[in-house]
Amino acid sequence: MDSEAVASFYNERVNDKTERRTSRILRMRNFNNWVKAVLIQLHTRPNYSVLDLACGKGGDLLKWDSAGVTLYVGCDIARVSLEQAIERYQNMRKVKFDAMFLHGDCFSARVERYLSDEAMFDVVSSQFAIHYAFENEKRVRRLLENVSSRLKPGGFFIGTTPDANVLIRKLRAVEGLEFGNSIFNMAFDGPDKYFPRDKSPWGIRYRFTLDENVMDTPEFLVHFPTFQKIAAEYDLELRLLMNFHQFYLEFIKVPEFLEIYERLKVVGQHGITYDEWDAIFLYTAFVFQKRGGSPDPGLDRSDIEPIEKPEETLIHEMEDEDD
Repeated sequence: MDSEAVASFYNERVNDKTERRTSRILRMRNFNNWVKAVLIQLHTRPNYSVLDLACGKGGDLLKWDSAGVTLYVGCDIARVSLEQAIERYQNMRKVKFDAMFLHGDCFSARVERYLSDEAMFDVVSSQFAIHYAFENEKRVRRLLENVSSRLKPGGFFIGTTPDANVLIRKLRAVEGLEFGNSIFNMAFDGPDKYFPRDKSPWGIRYRFTLDENVMDTPEFLVHFPTFQKIAAEYDLELRLLMNFHQFYLEFIKVPEFLEIYERLKVVGQHGITYDEWDAIFLYTAFVFQKRGGSPDPGLDRSDIEPIEKPEETLIHEMEDEDD
């Protein structure tokens, strides 16, 4: 199963900070972090609670802390990544939120079964992950069930994912079923790259390599019109769908987001390379809002006090479900 291959890949990755600082795609990584930071700041208020589906190593924990959340639940299929996320959480100083971590496939397990009855969330986030659900309709519906079942009315489901429109446009511009540049490569399963209208939107697989970060990993094309249509069945309405290039042009004009961009040193000394900018073009940002209410106004930031973290943060195991 492809999800097992993905879990194995992320479990085997080494958490090497020195390697990250010298990475050829450092500026792209910083740009992606900027996009996520903007999405979080736009849709989060102090005292919010967040469910982070496919949280990985907890790379967004500081972003959530900066936004003033008071409850964080992270879920991921790779246990090693969760252990690193917990280490990152325990090493944070003056943290203001409680954290809980769930190990399992959030596109197969029912997350709500592992939460308290009163646990509801203002924001659900899934960054660079929903394409793994598009293996089949069942997995996409489980994802949306996990989002909607505990998302407050008026709350937001935010995320990032490969932009299928860009991927197919690039695929059709080349001979064969493979394209890329010096830092990324995409190889689609054949043989038909024109995807007729009567073709199923599920299970359109490609293998993706991104420098040293992602190595020949199976992913699935996200047919967003289908995703939007099914999301509506779960009371989720699309509010934003924007390619990363457009996202940059829209939000770099906002002073506070420009300040984050500069603080993250996205451009660096030599600027973003053409190949990095081309790889950035592969992604899109999205925001859904749950029907039936308005976002909670939150609290004043000064009202959010640091908490006393427990000495040990446990990982709770989830089980895949067939129904």
